[in-house]
Amino acid sequence: MHVQNSVCFSNSNYNHPTPVKFLKNQTTSKMKVFAVLALCVVAASAGVVNHEACGGAGRVVQIRISDCEGAIADMVPAVEYNCEGDIIPAVSSAGLHLKVSALYLGFPVTIIDSVVPDSAVQAGAQYTLRWSITPSTLLSGNTVPVSSEVSDAASAGIMMCGRIQARIA
Repeated sequence: MHVQNSVCFSNSNYNHPTPVKFLKNQTTSKMKVFAVLALCVVAASAGVVNHEACGGAGRVVQIRISDCEGAIADMVPAVEYNCEGDIIPAVSSAGLHLKVSALYLGFPVTIIDSVVPDSAVQAGAQYTLRWSITPSTLLSGNTVPVSSEVSDAASAGIMMCGRIQARIA
């Protein structure tokens, strides 16, 4: 899988796609309005993909991927997929780090490994992370586990992790 290396934070409507976005806790009315609008746009094409926990005391509530849903995310090589993860941290953090990786032939393949700018979180509140991935043609014909780890940027301690299965056509 391939992804651009930039990471973005947004607390207002963003008009172009970015690999990673972080939406602050939706307690303010401005953020609630933005979240509703953003979710309406994404809900039209992103489906819920089953996931399992893979570490940390926090919780990955849901993972959504464009044009995918169910137990396995069916993906086509060289097509960009928008992903979202709703998370609830168990501890507060001044900043987050996102690492997305696939396990291919027994070896981890890093897709994203970046600090999420301006991503302070409070324990117990729900947040949404957004990123995009593009499966490589080298993975064609394989089903691979893809893990999304969210860690504290300062300590590198894993806060939560969700793993999906992706079948690459």
